[in-house]
Amino acid sequence: MSAIENYRIDFIKRTKEILEGGYKDFEEKDREVTFLLNCLLGLIVAVSENEKRENKIFKGNIDNSFLELIPESIGFIEKGQDENDLANKDLTILDVVVSHRTDLKRKKQLWFINKIRNCIAHQNVQGVNENGKWIGVRLWNENASMKDFEIILTVEETKNLAIALANKYLKSA
Repeated sequence: MSAIENYRIDFIKRTKEILEGGYKDFEEKDREVTFLLNCLLGLIVAVSENEKRENKIFKGNIDNSFLELIPESIGFIEKGQDENDLANKDLTILDVVVSHRTDLKRKKQLWFINKIRNCIAHQNVQGVNENGKWIGVRLWNENASMKDFEIILTVEETKNLAIALANKYLKSA
């Protein structure tokens, strides 16, 4: 086992290597979504905590390159909108009627990262299943008992988001 020289960087590098190198044991045991959520949360906490101190990598609004990391299945509340507009709870595909994905450009990159962090940390997670298999997750954030953010990530989107955040952080750190 190698030494940790710079935890802030090494943790992200090691997590990224695990994600890119495959995780056959977890897939074979039908535990890949659990594994991916743990990796994503670890990366997001590391990134968001460092960004709160330094504000240098994920500063500024969501731009086109950051928007490409975000799946189409997303909804969020702007002040004054009704939380019931986010999604029909009986649907497994999110019908975005609140704000369009491109409307995220008005939001800060760190806002998005913290929303995902809060969803997982506060256990606002629901499995998305198809034919008896866990194929993704629905994450949502509640603020003052009102749902203000919701996103659906497939297994592949969860993995890609985790790797993309790690890459962006490592490239600029």
